[in-house]
Amino acid sequence: MIRLSRGLLITALGLGFGVATQHSAFANDDEDDYDQPSGERKSLSFEECRKQGYLQNTDCWRKLIADEDDDDEEDDTTGEKVTGDDEGEEEDEDAKDQPAVTAGGLYTMKSYPVRENSRPLTLTQNIMQMRLGLGTDLSAKGAFASFGVNLEAIYGLRDNFNIIGGLTDAYNFKQFGMYVGFEGALYYDIVDIRLAANVHRNAIPNFSNFCKPVATMDPPEPEFPSQCTVMDAEVVNLPNGNYEAGQVKFSIDLGFPFRYAFRPEIAIVALQTLMSIDFNGVSRDHVITEKTMVQDPVTMMDVTKVRNVTVGNKVTPDLNPSLGIATNPIPPLSIVIFAQLRVPDFDTAAGAFQIPVTGRLEFSPNQKLDIGLEFTLLNVKPGEGQSPIDNRFLALFMQARFGK
Repeated sequence: MIRLSRGLLITALGLGFGVATQHSAFANDDEDDYDQPSGERKSLSFEECRKQGYLQNTDCWRKLIADEDDDDEEDDTTGEKVTGDDEGEEEDEDAKDQPAVTAGGLYTMKSYPVRENSRPLTLTQNIMQMRLGLGTDLSAKGAFASFGVNLEAIYGLRDNFNIIGGLTDAYNFKQFGMYVGFEGALYYDIVDIRLAANVHRNAIPNFSNFCKPVATMDPPEPEFPSQCTVMDAEVVNLPNGNYEAGQVKFSIDLGFPFRYAFRPEIAIVALQTLMSIDFNGVSRDHVITEKTMVQDPVTMMDVTKVRNVTVGNKVTPDLNPSLGIATNPIPPLSIVIFAQLRVPDFDTAAGAFQIPVTGRLEFSPNQKLDIGLEFTLLNVKPGEGQSPIDNRFLALFMQARFGK
């Protein structure tokens, strides 16, 4: 498994290098077409456009239209001659209702879509996006007891190749991740490859016993259902709001971000993450649930006792695929719901995998700014006695774009 993971890493690096060295997607822009050092496109004649096969280039199409407009044309309805200037005035009136012309989807900041589903998977060259987030634990027994701040960035090194990096933390920095890497287009605006070096650690929650349903006279740490005030109550083992730091791991995160839009209002998104290739093992990484049968000393009945035990994570890669759906009911409003499957060490039989589900609501007042809210159920497949909605996290974020 370790040899296989190293082979996948080498393959991913090769794909990333190929994406980084190829020319910009769909625009067919040679470096010679730009003035240096300003980076602005040279003014090409129509003959140069024709010779170089650049008729798909927006500038060349405009040149072609301009050349045709220089000649007087006859009005089909009146039979009178219409000059290029007169026709241009008519076109200017119609152009107000037309969308901005964009070559190959390589948007500038002026033409960048407000609708998130219409945005390219990779930022255009020289555009940067910064994201700042503030989150808090909203779990049933630990609401607002801990906080976290995230700062992430994406930079368009080329039209189809981005540099990514960031620092994320939660639970008062008991959990964090520092990553840097790249995302490049394998099939432009459909599927990318994402590779990032990640130094991270998980927070280890502390658990306590609680009576369910709760009553004011319940003991602080009940061991058996008979100790609860309400008859027929059960004892559940839940995170109590206190966290300990796990141990630091280094891994390479591999993903193939995919988006397919059935229509502008709805799209499937998947594989933002696929797997993590670990380079070290730790003895404290996450918890698993253990169940034992014990006898209640009061009722003399057998009851299930649940406890959560901290376990490690080996050098074996982890499986982390994701899948979701993105909707844009109106252009400025985006709603995304996605789930991730987390299987430490690819061990699906260990019973340690988690399924966090996140809902994101995002409002974009213009091309440069997004404001949003993310609500995450940390595990919709929890251990026995826990509800899928018991462990929650809420984050507010703002992201801004800068550039040409």
